[in-house]
Amino acid sequence: MEEQQMTDELKEHVKDSSVWVRLLFMVLFAVLYWVAEVVLAVVVLFQFLSVLFTGQKNEKVLSFGAQLSTYAYQIFRYLTYNSEEKPFPLGDWPLDVALAEQAPEAVKPKPRSAPRKRAVKKAAPKQEEEKPAD
Repeated sequence: MEEQQMTDELKEHVKDSSVWVRLLFMVLFAVLYWVAEVVLAVVVLFQFLSVLFTGQKNEKVLSFGAQLSTYAYQIFRYLTYNSEEKPFPLGDWPLDVALAEQAPEAVKPKPRSAPRKRAVKKAAPKQEEEKPAD
């Protein structure tokens, strides 16, 4: 009886069109991730050459690199079922924000408090006994 119920549930899951649509989106975003990897390699090379020849980071490339990193992160979250929000081009292009700000559900490390200092008892200075004058 249970075996029949499990077989019926499996058939329902296999016939669920939303699962297959998700697969199509996952393939699309996997291809877009591959493209993003190639673009990231170009960004890395360009930024390196910029620092090499000018001694300074290119601010526009720096911002784009941050956005591209966030975009790759969004794709990973979607592909691993950690997010239902579809990345660009079906969603918005990410702004230049820190990843920790974008994923509030991520566990943020607690700030460390200053190490406690051990209380060391200092011996009171020895007072010499006054000797009576002879």
